[in-house]
Amino acid sequence: MKKQKIKAELSRSSAQTKLMPLWYNTGTLISCWLILGSAVFLLSGCSKQNKVLELEKQELKADTIWSGQVLIKGDIYVPPGVTLTVAPGTVIRFKRIDETSDQNMFDVDSPYYPQAEIIIRGRLIAKGTAEKKIVFTSAEMDARAADWGALNFLGSDGNVVEHTKILCAYNGIHAHGSEVKVTHNEFVKNGVGISFKAEEETQGVPWFGRRSKLVISDNLITGNKGGIGFRNSDAEISHNEITNNKFFGVWPKENVNVLVTKNEISGNKKGVYLYQAKGVKFEYNNIYDNSDYNVAAAEAQDFPLDFSNNWFGSINRQKIDELIFDHADDPDLAVIKYEPFLTKSVDWESK
Repeated sequence: MKKQKIKAELSRSSAQTKLMPLWYNTGTLISCWLILGSAVFLLSGCSKQNKVLELEKQELKADTIWSGQVLIKGDIYVPPGVTLTVAPGTVIRFKRIDETSDQNMFDVDSPYYPQAEIIIRGRLIAKGTAEKKIVFTSAEMDARAADWGALNFLGSDGNVVEHTKILCAYNGIHAHGSEVKVTHNEFVKNGVGISFKAEEETQGVPWFGRRSKLVISDNLITGNKGGIGFRNSDAEISHNEITNNKFFGVWPKENVNVLVTKNEISGNKKGVYLYQAKGVKFEYNNIYDNSDYNVAAAEAQDFPLDFSNNWFGSINRQKIDELIFDHADDPDLAVIKYEPFLTKSVDWESK
Protein backbone atom coordinates (compact mmCIF):
# COMPACT_ATOMS: atom_id res chain seq x y z
CA MET A 1 0.00 0.00 0.00
CA LYS A 2 1.67 3.20 -1.16
CA LYS A 3 1.22 6.10 1.26
CA GLN A 4 0.92 9.65 0.02
CA LYS A 5 2.75 12.53 1.65
CA ILE A 6 0.59 14.36 4.14
CA LYS A 7 0.37 18.13 4.03
CA ALA A 8 0.62 20.08 7.25
CA GLU A 9 -2.62 21.95 6.54
CA LEU A 10 -5.98 20.39 5.94
CA SER A 11 -7.26 20.59 2.42
CA ARG A 12 -8.85 24.00 1.97
CA SER A 13 -11.14 22.69 -0.71
CA SER A 14 -12.41 20.04 1.70
CA ALA A 15 -12.91 22.59 4.44
CA GLN A 16 -14.93 24.76 2.04
CA THR A 17 -17.23 21.96 0.99
CA LYS A 18 -20.87 22.93 1.39
CA LEU A 19 -22.25 21.41 4.55
CA MET A 20 -25.33 19.22 4.40
CA PRO A 21 -28.16 19.47 6.91
CA LEU A 22 -27.00 18.11 10.25
CA TRP A 23 -28.68 15.46 12.28
CA TYR A 24 -28.00 14.22 15.74
CA ASN A 25 -29.12 10.86 17.11
CA THR A 26 -30.36 10.84 20.72
CA GLY A 27 -32.46 7.70 20.35
CA THR A 28 -34.67 9.45 17.82
CA LEU A 29 -33.36 11.71 15.08
CA ILE A 30 -33.49 15.40 15.84
CA SER A 31 -31.73 18.27 14.09
CA CYS A 32 -29.40 20.76 15.70
CA TRP A 33 -32.34 23.15 15.97
CA LEU A 34 -34.84 22.32 18.65
CA ILE A 35 -38.59 22.84 18.66
CA LEU A 36 -39.24 24.08 22.15
CA GLY A 37 -42.53 23.59 23.93
CA SER A 38 -43.88 25.39 26.96
CA ALA A 39 -41.30 26.04 29.63
CA VAL A 40 -40.89 27.94 32.84
CA PHE A 41 -38.14 30.51 32.58
CA LEU A 42 -36.29 31.61 35.71
CA LEU A 43 -33.84 34.48 35.78
CA SER A 44 -32.55 35.97 39.01
CA GLY A 45 -35.64 34.83 40.91
CA CYS A 46 -38.25 36.01 38.36
CA SER A 47 -40.76 33.47 36.99
CA LYS A 48 -42.52 33.90 33.63
CA GLN A 49 -44.59 31.34 31.79
CA ASN A 50 -43.81 30.49 28.15
CA LYS A 51 -41.17 33.19 27.81
CA VAL A 52 -37.86 33.13 25.98
CA LEU A 53 -35.12 35.43 27.21
CA GLU A 54 -33.85 37.23 24.09
CA LEU A 55 -30.42 38.81 24.39
CA GLU A 56 -28.76 41.22 21.98
CA LYS A 57 -25.03 41.90 22.10
CA GLN A 58 -24.19 42.97 25.64
CA GLU A 59 -21.86 42.84 28.63
CA LEU A 60 -23.08 41.25 31.84
CA LYS A 61 -22.78 43.74 34.69
CA ALA A 62 -23.21 41.33 37.63
CA ASP A 63 -23.40 37.63 38.49
CA THR A 64 -26.20 36.18 36.37
CA ILE A 65 -28.25 32.97 36.28
CA TRP A 66 -29.83 31.69 33.08
CA SER A 67 -32.50 29.00 33.01
CA GLY A 68 -35.38 27.92 30.78
CA GLN A 69 -35.01 29.15 27.19
CA VAL A 70 -32.48 31.72 26.03
CA LEU A 71 -32.10 33.16 22.51
CA ILE A 72 -28.79 34.92 21.80
CA LYS A 73 -28.53 37.42 18.94
CA GLY A 74 -25.03 38.79 19.53
CA ASP A 75 -21.89 38.34 21.60
CA ILE A 76 -22.44 37.98 25.33
CA TYR A 77 -19.41 39.21 27.27
CA VAL A 78 -18.75 37.94 30.79
CA PRO A 79 -16.15 40.37 32.20
CA PRO A 80 -13.58 39.67 34.91
CA GLY A 81 -15.15 39.27 38.33
CA VAL A 82 -18.55 38.20 36.94
CA THR A 83 -19.91 34.62 36.97
CA LEU A 84 -22.50 33.35 34.51
CA THR A 85 -24.31 30.29 35.89
CA VAL A 86 -26.48 28.14 33.62
CA ALA A 87 -29.09 26.02 35.39
CA PRO A 88 -29.74 22.34 34.54
CA GLY A 89 -32.18 21.87 31.67
CA THR A 90 -31.55 25.29 30.13
CA VAL A 91 -31.65 25.51 26.32
CA ILE A 92 -29.54 28.28 24.79
CA ARG A 93 -29.98 28.96 21.08
CA PHE A 94 -27.84 31.26 18.93
CA LYS A 95 -28.99 33.17 15.87
CA ARG A 96 -26.81 32.84 12.80
CA ILE A 97 -25.16 36.18 12.02
CA ASP A 98 -22.70 35.42 9.22
CA GLU A 99 -23.99 33.29 6.35
CA THR A 100 -20.43 32.36 5.30
CA SER A 101 -19.20 31.26 8.72
CA ASP A 102 -19.03 27.60 7.71
CA GLN A 103 -16.33 28.31 5.11
CA ASN A 104 -12.56 28.28 5.68
CA MET A 105 -13.17 26.70 9.05
CA PHE A 106 -9.51 25.91 9.78
CA ASP A 107 -8.00 29.12 8.39
CA VAL A 108 -9.01 31.51 11.18
CA ASP A 109 -6.73 31.67 14.23
CA SER A 110 -8.34 34.66 15.94
CA PRO A 111 -9.71 34.34 19.48
CA TYR A 112 -13.03 35.71 18.15
CA TYR A 113 -15.52 34.49 15.57
CA PRO A 114 -17.95 36.26 13.22
CA GLN A 115 -20.89 34.55 14.89
CA ALA A 116 -22.68 35.14 18.17
CA GLU A 117 -20.84 33.56 21.07
CA ILE A 118 -20.32 33.71 24.83
CA ILE A 119 -16.98 35.35 25.63
CA ILE A 120 -15.83 34.52 29.14
CA ARG A 121 -13.23 36.63 30.90
CA GLY A 122 -14.93 36.05 34.23
CA ARG A 123 -16.28 32.57 34.90
CA LEU A 124 -18.83 30.16 33.40
CA ILE A 125 -20.52 27.48 35.50
CA ALA A 126 -22.66 25.34 33.19
CA LYS A 127 -23.48 22.26 35.25
CA GLY A 128 -26.35 20.18 33.98
CA THR A 129 -27.26 16.72 35.23
CA ALA A 130 -27.59 13.37 33.51
CA GLU A 131 -31.37 13.86 33.51
CA LYS A 132 -31.39 17.61 32.76
CA LYS A 133 -28.64 18.43 30.32
CA ILE A 134 -27.91 21.99 29.31
CA VAL A 135 -28.10 22.54 25.54
CA PHE A 136 -26.11 25.05 23.47
CA THR A 137 -27.25 24.97 19.84
CA SER A 138 -28.32 26.85 16.73
CA ALA A 139 -31.62 28.72 16.50
CA GLU A 140 -31.82 28.14 12.73
CA MET A 141 -34.21 25.79 10.97
CA ASP A 142 -31.43 24.80 8.54
CA ALA A 143 -28.87 24.44 11.32
CA ARG A 144 -25.28 23.64 10.44
CA ALA A 145 -21.79 23.71 11.90
CA ALA A 146 -20.53 27.24 12.71
CA ASP A 147 -23.99 28.78 13.16
CA TRP A 148 -22.59 30.24 16.38
CA GLY A 149 -19.07 30.89 17.61
CA ALA A 150 -18.05 29.14 20.82
CA LEU A 151 -17.99 29.04 24.54
CA ASN A 152 -14.94 31.26 24.28
CA PHE A 153 -12.69 31.42 27.35
CA LEU A 154 -10.08 34.19 27.36
CA GLY A 155 -7.67 34.26 30.30
CA SER A 156 -10.37 32.76 32.53
CA ASP A 157 -10.16 30.41 35.55
CA GLY A 158 -12.53 28.15 37.48
CA ASN A 159 -14.82 27.27 34.57
CA VAL A 160 -17.00 24.14 34.55
CA VAL A 161 -18.86 22.68 31.56
CA GLU A 162 -20.61 19.49 32.66
CA HIS A 163 -23.55 17.45 31.37
CA THR A 164 -24.22 19.64 28.35
CA LYS A 165 -24.95 19.12 24.66
CA ILE A 166 -23.00 21.47 22.40
CA LEU A 167 -24.12 21.46 18.78
CA CYS A 168 -23.57 23.45 15.56
CA ALA A 169 -20.81 25.75 16.90
CA TYR A 170 -17.67 26.89 15.11
CA ASN A 171 -15.74 25.55 18.11
CA GLY A 172 -17.78 24.02 20.89
CA ILE A 173 -15.27 25.03 23.55
CA HIS A 174 -12.46 27.42 22.66
CA ALA A 175 -9.92 28.36 25.33
CA HIS A 176 -7.08 30.88 25.10
CA GLY A 177 -4.92 30.90 28.23
CA SER A 178 -7.78 29.55 30.37
CA GLU A 179 -8.64 26.77 32.80
CA VAL A 180 -11.75 24.70 32.09
CA LYS A 181 -13.12 21.42 33.41
CA VAL A 182 -15.02 19.66 30.60
CA THR A 183 -16.82 16.47 31.68
CA HIS A 184 -19.82 14.36 30.65
CA ASN A 185 -20.72 16.44 27.59
CA GLU A 186 -21.78 15.69 24.03
CA PHE A 187 -20.11 17.60 21.17
CA VAL A 188 -21.87 17.00 17.86
CA LYS A 189 -21.86 18.72 14.45
CA ASN A 190 -19.41 21.47 15.38
CA GLY A 191 -16.46 22.74 13.39
CA VAL A 192 -14.16 21.48 16.16
CA GLY A 193 -15.51 19.98 19.36
CA ILE A 194 -12.83 21.33 21.74
CA SER A 195 -9.95 23.66 20.92
CA PHE A 196 -7.45 25.14 23.36
CA LYS A 197 -4.14 26.93 23.18
CA ALA A 198 -1.82 29.42 24.80
CA GLU A 199 -2.65 33.04 24.11
CA GLU A 200 -0.25 34.01 21.33
CA GLU A 201 -2.26 36.10 18.88
CA THR A 202 -3.28 39.15 20.91
CA GLN A 203 -0.32 40.97 22.38
CA GLY A 204 -1.01 43.36 25.22
CA VAL A 205 -3.87 41.41 26.82
CA PRO A 206 -3.33 40.41 30.47
CA TRP A 207 -3.28 36.70 29.62
CA PHE A 208 -0.81 36.96 26.72
CA GLY A 209 1.61 34.00 26.77
CA ARG A 210 -0.45 32.05 29.29
CA ARG A 211 -1.08 28.35 28.60
CA SER A 212 -4.51 26.78 28.79
CA LYS A 213 -5.12 23.98 31.29
CA LEU A 214 -8.02 21.62 30.69
CA VAL A 215 -9.44 18.44 32.15
CA ILE A 216 -11.42 16.66 29.42
CA SER A 217 -13.12 13.44 30.51
CA ASP A 218 -16.17 11.28 29.85
CA ASN A 219 -17.31 13.19 26.76
CA LEU A 220 -18.84 12.06 23.48
CA ILE A 221 -17.14 13.91 20.62
CA THR A 222 -18.63 12.71 17.35
CA GLY A 223 -19.75 13.91 13.95
CA ASN A 224 -17.74 17.15 14.03
CA LYS A 225 -15.27 18.40 11.44
CA GLY A 226 -12.56 17.87 14.05
CA GLY A 227 -12.53 16.36 17.54
CA ILE A 228 -9.96 17.92 19.92
CA GLY A 229 -7.21 20.31 18.82
CA PHE A 230 -4.64 21.91 21.11
CA ARG A 231 -1.37 23.84 21.04
CA ASN A 232 1.18 24.96 23.63
CA SER A 233 -1.05 23.98 26.55
CA ASP A 234 -1.56 21.43 29.33
CA ALA A 235 -4.34 18.87 29.71
CA GLU A 236 -5.48 15.45 30.78
CA ILE A 237 -7.75 13.82 28.20
CA SER A 238 -9.34 10.56 29.37
CA HIS A 239 -12.40 8.33 29.03
CA ASN A 240 -13.72 10.11 25.93
CA GLU A 241 -15.37 8.64 22.85
CA ILE A 242 -13.81 10.50 19.91
CA THR A 243 -15.40 8.98 16.83
CA ASN A 244 -16.54 9.70 13.28
CA ASN A 245 -15.11 13.21 12.99
CA LYS A 246 -14.56 14.27 9.39
CA PHE A 247 -10.91 15.35 9.48
CA PHE A 248 -9.26 14.33 12.76
CA GLY A 249 -9.88 12.87 16.18
CA VAL A 250 -7.02 14.46 18.16
CA TRP A 251 -4.66 17.12 16.77
CA PRO A 252 -1.70 18.05 19.06
CA LYS A 253 0.49 20.95 17.95
CA GLU A 254 3.81 22.26 19.19
CA ASN A 255 4.97 22.24 22.83
CA VAL A 256 2.36 20.60 25.04
CA ASN A 257 2.14 18.78 28.35
CA VAL A 258 -0.80 16.48 27.70
CA LEU A 259 -1.68 12.94 28.74
CA VAL A 260 -4.18 11.18 26.47
CA THR A 261 -5.28 7.92 28.08
CA LYS A 262 -8.22 5.50 28.00
CA ASN A 263 -10.01 7.02 25.02
CA GLU A 264 -11.85 5.45 22.10
CA ILE A 265 -10.47 7.07 18.91
CA SER A 266 -12.01 5.48 15.82
CA GLY A 267 -13.92 6.21 12.64
CA ASN A 268 -12.17 9.54 12.05
CA LYS A 269 -10.27 10.43 8.88
CA LYS A 270 -7.06 10.65 10.90
CA GLY A 271 -7.22 9.29 14.42
CA VAL A 272 -4.28 11.33 15.69
CA TYR A 273 -2.69 14.04 13.54
CA LEU A 274 0.66 15.41 14.74
CA TYR A 275 2.02 18.85 13.87
CA GLN A 276 5.37 19.82 15.43
CA ALA A 277 4.10 18.07 18.53
CA LYS A 278 6.23 17.25 21.53
CA GLY A 279 5.34 16.58 25.15
CA VAL A 280 2.16 14.64 24.40
CA LYS A 281 1.77 11.07 25.70
CA PHE A 282 -0.77 8.60 24.29
CA GLU A 283 -1.19 5.37 26.26
CA TYR A 284 -3.91 2.78 26.89
CA ASN A 285 -6.17 4.12 24.15
CA ASN A 286 -8.06 2.28 21.44
CA ILE A 287 -6.87 3.91 18.19
CA TYR A 288 -8.24 1.90 15.29
CA ASP A 289 -10.44 1.88 12.16
CA ASN A 290 -9.64 5.48 11.21
CA SER A 291 -9.99 5.82 7.44
CA ASP A 292 -6.68 7.44 6.39
CA TYR A 293 -4.35 6.66 9.28
CA ASN A 294 -4.65 5.81 12.93
CA VAL A 295 -1.63 8.04 13.64
CA ALA A 296 -0.17 10.45 11.09
CA ALA A 297 2.72 12.91 11.19
CA ALA A 298 2.37 16.13 9.23
CA GLU A 299 5.27 17.55 7.18
CA ALA A 300 6.64 19.56 10.09
CA GLN A 301 6.59 16.71 12.62
CA ASP A 302 10.28 16.13 13.32
CA PHE A 303 10.08 15.21 17.02
CA PRO A 304 9.87 11.45 17.75
CA LEU A 305 6.84 10.39 19.78
CA ASP A 306 6.03 7.32 21.84
CA PHE A 307 2.69 5.63 21.10
CA SER A 308 3.47 2.33 22.83
CA ASN A 309 0.85 0.54 24.93
CA ASN A 310 -2.14 1.41 22.76
CA TRP A 311 -4.55 -0.93 20.97
CA PHE A 312 -4.47 -0.43 17.21
CA GLY A 313 -7.18 -2.91 16.28
CA SER A 314 -4.83 -5.75 15.39
CA ILE A 315 -1.91 -7.81 16.64
CA ASN A 316 -0.51 -7.97 13.10
CA ARG A 317 2.48 -5.64 13.00
CA GLN A 318 2.21 -5.09 9.25
CA LYS A 319 -1.44 -4.04 9.51
CA ILE A 320 -0.63 -1.70 12.37
CA ASP A 321 2.24 -0.16 10.42
CA GLU A 322 0.10 0.45 7.33
CA LEU A 323 -2.06 2.87 9.30
CA ILE A 324 0.81 4.79 10.89
CA PHE A 325 2.44 7.49 8.75
CA ASP A 326 5.92 8.47 9.94
CA HIS A 327 9.65 8.25 9.15
CA ALA A 328 9.21 4.83 7.53
CA ASP A 329 7.09 6.49 4.84
CA ASP A 330 8.87 9.85 4.60
CA PRO A 331 12.48 10.21 5.81
CA ASP A 332 11.88 13.88 6.67
CA LEU A 333 9.42 12.88 9.38
CA ALA A 334 10.04 11.67 12.90
CA VAL A 335 9.71 8.10 14.11
CA ILE A 336 6.45 7.16 15.80
CA LYS A 337 7.27 4.35 18.21
CA TYR A 338 4.27 2.06 18.73
CA GLU A 339 5.84 -1.09 20.20
CA PRO A 340 5.07 -2.74 22.49
CA PHE A 341 1.41 -2.48 21.45
CA LEU A 342 -1.53 -3.89 23.36
CA THR A 343 -2.92 -7.23 22.22
CA LYS A 344 -6.52 -6.49 23.12
CA SER A 345 -8.76 -3.49 23.35
CA VAL A 346 -8.83 -1.22 26.40
CA ASP A 347 -11.88 -0.93 28.63
CA TRP A 348 -11.72 2.83 28.14
CA GLU A 349 -14.89 3.63 30.10
CA SER A 350 -13.67 2.06 33.35
CA LYS A 351 -12.03 4.27 35.98
